[in-house]
Amino acid sequence: MSHMSWKESFWAVVRDYQTQLGMLWMFLVFMLMLTAITLLFGERGTESYTLAIVNLVIVLGFGSIVSIV
Repeated sequence: MSHMSWKESFWAVVRDYQTQLGMLWMFLVFMLMLTAITLLFGERGTESYTLAIVNLVIVLGFGSIVSIV
């Protein structure tokens, strides 16, 4: 009986969720576009501008993780 290494097990799970990861990536690109619009046309110092900066950090963080996979 052969056992898969943890790396093989990990990539097997990732392949199973490849469609969902693609949908997540498309959603993150959409959120990045909305955030960019807010940062370009929003007023600095407002709560919405601050929230757009937080969104940018979250989207880029998740996007980098999804892009690696």
